[in-house]
Amino acid sequence: MEKIMVKKKQPKVYFRRNVPNDFLSKYKEISQVIIEPWNFKGEQPIPTKELQECDVLFTVGLKDDLEILKYAPNIKWIHSVSVGIDAMLNDQIKNSDIVITNSKGATSIPIAEHTIALITSFARGLPKQYKNQAKQLWTDVSVIDLDTSTVGIIGYGEIGYQVAKRCKSLGMKVIGCRRTTNGKRREDCPADSVVDLSEVDQVIACSDFVVLALPSTEETVHFMDKTRLKKMKKNSHLINIGRGNAIVEKDLIEVLEEGKIGGVALDVFDIEPLPEEHPFWLLDNVVITPHIAYKSARHTERVFAMFLQNLQLYSEGKPLLNVVNKQLGY
Repeated sequence: MEKIMVKKKQPKVYFRRNVPNDFLSKYKEISQVIIEPWNFKGEQPIPTKELQECDVLFTVGLKDDLEILKYAPNIKWIHSVSVGIDAMLNDQIKNSDIVITNSKGATSIPIAEHTIALITSFARGLPKQYKNQAKQLWTDVSVIDLDTSTVGIIGYGEIGYQVAKRCKSLGMKVIGCRRTTNGKRREDCPADSVVDLSEVDQVIACSDFVVLALPSTEETVHFMDKTRLKKMKKNSHLINIGRGNAIVEKDLIEVLEEGKIGGVALDVFDIEPLPEEHPFWLLDNVVITPHIAYKSARHTERVFAMFLQNLQLYSEGKPLLNVVNKQLGY
């Protein structure tokens, strides 16, 4: 956590998203509010309000490159609705005193539930069964016993932790893999073991399901290339709910076409929306979801409640929650 040193009696917040009325009234009790929604498609709208006195920005870090700061030069804290803040992290921002927080934790449970849905679907052969149903074929499919399966979670942060909890309830062996463990693990860690990223190749090689929950950093771009994909067990499955650029897509297509692995489920891609001509659409052993793993009936409530808590802390000059390390990118 990082501390905002200057105590603020009444912050002035610029929202680039619509705000639910029940939260808006609470925000107005402790801050001044300007709302100018942007759907993050096409060119950025030019603000119609005076932003010189704004010190807080509420936006989407995956989409907003912060050109808005030329109109709001006194921003001290930016909150990202998305956990990823890829679009924000230029050198100027990295080297500035601006504090960035994200909505880590607000999406962890829905993403974990989405991941479990994919694991259990693969285990019971449902993707193939759905295709057989469309063809009116009464045909048996292979299944996988989860209580004798191993899942390797690459990127063992809060999302990985939530995935691990649910996999353990299914009787699976769970290996978490993170950038560094420092020889420590949280007391309530559900994984059977947690290892450094230096051991990732061994984790991939022994896992029946490989779950990618990686942030986007210089280390993780094209992390799963042909070399690592070919280390996966025959008939194992890959699930990516982290960042689309973690996989070399052309390498994955080659491995899938060769039948080296059982299948893959992708919620994130290099280019989104996924182009109509992309080969993934036509591969039988690929499950595609349109970047919706985070979705929940309570998503909006969780995000705005988290921001409300942080806004109160900020107004009191206290340390903020979910402060992002701008050099690491998460």
